[in-house]
Amino acid sequence: MIKDFQDEKLNQTLSLFLKDMQLILNGQLISVYIYGSALYNDLCPGYGDLDFLVILRNDLASCEVEKLIKQRIFYRTEYPDLYNYMLEGAFLPLRLIQGETGRALWWGTKGEKVWEENQLDKFTMYTIKNHGLLLFGESQYHMLPVISKEEINQFLIDFISCMREHGKGGSIHSIDWLLLTSKFMCWLSSGEILSKSQAADWGLKHLKNSWKEHLLKSKELRKDTSKVRMPEYSEWLNKLDSVIIEASNDLDEQLRESRNFL
Repeated sequence: MIKDFQDEKLNQTLSLFLKDMQLILNGQLISVYIYGSALYNDLCPGYGDLDFLVILRNDLASCEVEKLIKQRIFYRTEYPDLYNYMLEGAFLPLRLIQGETGRALWWGTKGEKVWEENQLDKFTMYTIKNHGLLLFGESQYHMLPVISKEEINQFLIDFISCMREHGKGGSIHSIDWLLLTSKFMCWLSSGEILSKSQAADWGLKHLKNSWKEHLLKSKELRKDTSKVRMPEYSEWLNKLDSVIIEASNDLDEQLRESRNFL
């Protein structure tokens, strides 16, 4: 492993993951990256994910898919003291990264899914290329596509549309709409990519509209999910519908200003 993290459980989790991937994938394995909250010391057990990208030489065989799915089940049942249950990410052959079709696997929140094409969104690919950490193998940064500002703008347009259609309060994950909005607004302002907790701090400091005041509770709830059982937080979550819409309008306005400036 290239880096030792302050969190020893994270070190143990990643060491075990790398060892198992080498055994299962053998000569298929080119490189393993992690990205997201773990790199910012912002991993939130019980809420977030430990994001990874595994790059492969060739399409996954059916037997490899089966082994990887079984391995994830094993992680979730046999390693409750580590972060293996938080692992989420894609096993992508190089050809899919280059825009071709093939056979890949996604470990997602709602289960595992075989992909025929790369379904990672543009902002995620941008994040991996510019801020991902190589844990194992050969660097493939040169093979990762260059994501243009125009492509990210289109991703944000789609995100705003999705936010307005599906962004509702009532769930602990409703706070993601607010945290991600602040994260994207920071990127539009400075090009900096933040973790969700960092995005909450940035929004409280830099944003002007009233919805920003909800970022503090969002950060607190993300850090300590047990608070969702407290009336103060559960009642607040149930009233987030209008706040989410206000945040989407704020992001839309900043995106329009950014595009007009270009």
